[in-house]
Amino acid sequence: MRVFKFFGIVLPLVLFSCNTSTDKYEAMDAIIEEANALYQHPNGERYNKTDADTLDLASELKNASSFFLSRHDNEKAAKAFLLYGYAQKEANDKATAMKAFKDAEYYGTLSRDSLTTARAQYNIARLLFSENNYDESLSISKLAVNNYGNHYDELAYLFNLMASSYIMQKDYTNAEHYLKKAMTSAEKGQSKPALRKIINNYSVYYREQKMYDKAIEFLLQNKNEADSTDLLMFYINIGTVYVYCSEYDSAALYMQKALKLSTSVKTKPETVVTAYYMMPYISEKLGNYSQALAYHKKYTTTQYNIKEERNKKNIYRIQKQYDYEVLQNQMHQKIIEKQRIILIISFLLLLASIIVIGLLARQKKLLKEDERIRKELDKTKEELQKSVKAEVVEKELSRQLHLIITANHISETADDFKKEWSTLVYRINNERSNKFEAAMAAIERVYPDMYATIQHKYPNLNETEAKVLLLSCSNLSNKEIAAILELSIHTVNKCRSEINRKIM
Repeated sequence: MRVFKFFGIVLPLVLFSCNTSTDKYEAMDAIIEEANALYQHPNGERYNKTDADTLDLASELKNASSFFLSRHDNEKAAKAFLLYGYAQKEANDKATAMKAFKDAEYYGTLSRDSLTTARAQYNIARLLFSENNYDESLSISKLAVNNYGNHYDELAYLFNLMASSYIMQKDYTNAEHYLKKAMTSAEKGQSKPALRKIINNYSVYYREQKMYDKAIEFLLQNKNEADSTDLLMFYINIGTVYVYCSEYDSAALYMQKALKLSTSVKTKPETVVTAYYMMPYISEKLGNYSQALAYHKKYTTTQYNIKEERNKKNIYRIQKQYDYEVLQNQMHQKIIEKQRIILIISFLLLLASIIVIGLLARQKKLLKEDERIRKELDKTKEELQKSVKAEVVEKELSRQLHLIITANHISETADDFKKEWSTLVYRINNERSNKFEAAMAAIERVYPDMYATIQHKYPNLNETEAKVLLLSCSNLSNKEIAAILELSIHTVNKCRSEINRKIM
């Protein structure tokens, strides 16, 4: 019965572990579904986003990809990597996005998920194009063509990208061929956004060949179809064409319309910079040098603001990722501690069960021996009464005492063993050398060379200020930072004031 009780305790623990695993799988699957709902555009873009949303989503998708890889679910892992790549590209981390897309391509190929593979290849090609690697971009794009199948809307974007690569290489024959294929695919897929991009690319195709009338003709096709964001790009593009054909009055008109519209339309700052970049040149050609100088100042200021904003986003992203990793580590530590407790309890229950089974077997054996002795005593009652009665009683008493001593010894040993085990676990968990070195090791596991980067980026900080800045990247209070660095809180506050003064 006691053995059954033991299994009654252990079995629920096993079932609980299985239920936890199922719940986690469903949670990770829900993250992919949420990201799929956000990134519905074939280019993997979304609108009305915030940086916090992107960073939180990126961390969750990274966690989901690792989880599905550990479960050998290549199809889910490929989708998680693809969506993680979208989020990183959105956060302007091209290197991480490229790696994520390559992982999505690899695991998509393993799981024979051709659509995920094609989307990963398309985004790899786009990143290569942005780095002016046109040959590699075309090579990857050609692989994606066969994987897209009948997804004509996405094929339209792919062919348009290939045409852009050929235009940049001055290969206008192939460029025209893929522009036609892109147009056909967009019409089959009934994708008006893709059609607008292709028409715009046609204008670039003709502009590069100095066929400016044709370029303007194609751009004018988009004017009535464009929404506010596309209209902004229409003004900039047609203004650029007028600059190429030296019609500076018309160019100035459209660029000024673009700048006016940019104040009421949500668009990327880089798009507005393009207009500010062209306006000084146009103003000079029109002989308005004071206006040219004013536009040049606006261009410089806008460029500077974009760089500053990117730096702030990068710092925020690093801190956000670090905070997320710290939280994940804390959760993992709690899980490990719970599992350790379960293992210890299971071990002790198993040990107790073995002891109980041994004692029961011993007791059963003793009972059999007692029965046999009683039968012998019945047969030789008179003889035992005369000669060996005292001896048998002494042996039986001695045997019972030994059983009692053995049981007590085992009980005491089990207690000592438990105490020694708890002491050993305590020592392992609390064995540290230098507090700052321990904190440094934890940070370096997540962000290698972060301390060295801070020292390189802010050389005017002394060693103590650099350490305070490093620890400030986490959610540590001044009191906790002071405890790690073995300083007073007043010193930490003073260091923070100096840091603010030096890096602002």
